[in-house]
Amino acid sequence: MSRIKRSLHAGRPHGEATEGVQHRTRDTRRPWCEPPAILRDPSDKLEGDSILTEMQGNFGLLLWQTVRDVVLWAATLPRARRRLFADGSADGRLLLRAKSDVPSQVSAAIDTVHGMLALSSRADASILSVCCLEIAAYARGAGLLHTATAFAQAGALASPGFAEAALQTGICAAAAGQLARAETWLRRSVAVGRRENDRAAYASALVELGRVYESRADQLRAEPYFRRAFVAGRRYAARSARMRAAHGLFRLAHVRGDNVSAAHYAFAAQSAFVSDADGTPALLLDLARFWTDRGEHARARAALRRLSHLRARLPVVSQLAAVALTARASAGRGNSMAAEYTAETWAMMADPAIPEETRFRAALDLAHAAQAAGDEVALIRAARAALTSAPHAIYPTIAAEIAELRSLCAAASPVVERAS
Repeated sequence: MSRIKRSLHAGRPHGEATEGVQHRTRDTRRPWCEPPAILRDPSDKLEGDSILTEMQGNFGLLLWQTVRDVVLWAATLPRARRRLFADGSADGRLLLRAKSDVPSQVSAAIDTVHGMLALSSRADASILSVCCLEIAAYARGAGLLHTATAFAQAGALASPGFAEAALQTGICAAAAGQLARAETWLRRSVAVGRRENDRAAYASALVELGRVYESRADQLRAEPYFRRAFVAGRRYAARSARMRAAHGLFRLAHVRGDNVSAAHYAFAAQSAFVSDADGTPALLLDLARFWTDRGEHARARAALRRLSHLRARLPVVSQLAAVALTARASAGRGNSMAAEYTAETWAMMADPAIPEETRFRAALDLAHAAQAAGDEVALIRAARAALTSAPHAIYPTIAAEIAELRSLCAAASPVVERAS
């Protein structure tokens, strides 16, 4: 059908035909359906008891009661909410609030939730939802992952048309290790995001679904979600989602040894770079490692320069990896700062809480840095540390790599070799 014919049919009620002509028509309207979501962790004995496990005392009890009241409000028909809570329930919440040591970060959000609940049928669902997401964000930052999931879910139930709330529920559930629950909420976010035209939430939910499958080592199902998210991020100018999708595609390509595709998506992630997005520090660290292993130190240094401003957002283990990589990339061009990064790396490696595998990788980076600087003494020290902590499965490969580094160092510094 040509564009002119389509325009003639536009706006005609379903089933209507032009005079004298019969047409076969069909309803092309998309039937929107919200996928069902898992509402409880199977390990919960009592609804929300994981909150009381993560946060004890009056504050934990306050959080538990608050989230249960919001869920109850959300599950009640609007016309029945006027008589939902018993007389004096608002006073009871205030009394428990007064007994609790509430952190300042969530004090206003909790008070607003209680104020909304006191309004019963006149409560604003969108305000309830936003406040629940604020509490969830605080709980996630504090490591209270089940509490974060409960509040994000309460916000999503209060506002079923809020795709961001469903997205955050999926993210929190995944962080808590509840991948099946996370998947259902992320699928709901995809559906609601499309229906409500929330393009950012839609693209981000696709990214998170890819990450869920990636965490299950199911690359075949993860890749299509990352690709859809990458396309959606580009189409809807959602740079953060596009960057994270490119990062996911980069990881998958790197795992299967496809360095050409990995480099392509590395450039794509860099072009969509958003400094304050979730996952940015991890992206920069992965890119720095990739370019360093390929011997492209200029690109590695560019990623490490960006990472230097975000190091505080990394866990200690990743901070050690970043410093060791910086020492290696800096030594590759004779930078005088390489010695400072090397000293900082050794100091961080002394922490007994650092896993052996991380210590091994950092020591190997220092061995490469020493070889690039022509410092055989430093190379021997780093080589000893790397071989001591190297995994047994790859020990022969690492021993051969270190032998090659020593031979390169000796060839570049014959005087040092004779002195040793």
